[in-house]
Amino acid sequence: MSRLIVSNIETQNIKFDSDTTAFTIGSDGATAFSGAVKNVIQTAQALKTDVFSTSSTSFTDITGLSVDITPKFSTSKILVAYHVTVGHSTQTQNTVQLVRQVSSSDTIINPVAYNQGTSIQYTGSSDAGWDREVMSYQFLDSPSTTSAVNYRLRTYIYSASVIQYINRCHNSSNATGTSTLTVQEIAQ
Repeated sequence: MSRLIVSNIETQNIKFDSDTTAFTIGSDGATAFSGAVKNVIQTAQALKTDVFSTSSTSFTDITGLSVDITPKFSTSKILVAYHVTVGHSTQTQNTVQLVRQVSSSDTIINPVAYNQGTSIQYTGSSDAGWDREVMSYQFLDSPSTTSAVNYRLRTYIYSASVIQYINRCHNSSNATGTSTLTVQEIAQ
């Protein structure tokens, strides 16, 4: 194994400026960093501008709100944030769930409670058909891998008699909002 230690290296994505930062190249060509490097390595985002609707009382993937990232380092953290514009046909409660998938194995990321996700009580106005709410969530994940990681959002509604919409209100068939799912690799 070779080890290169320098006091300053600059690349397009990472700046190293500490005597304690080491860049190691293994005999197999694999690289590793040590020291105080905590920069954003890469960013990926899913932007949903079209409409999704469901009356499912079991979790259903929200089409278009899925993003892949392949961490450069197994020690990296992944900052995950979502903002989802939600509308309903009536006052109700709904849940959005963040799921991480690595090698076909799913892990629920956001708090697991009786409703198994991030919930809002949708009270709206007296005419809930025109209202929309934005659900937001942010989490610093530790997938501990350099394999491809998929993050996706899924949702369910508490009553099959209610229609839940993403990016629109009930009373309009036009998209009236946008939703995003953003991931950033943070080197540790």
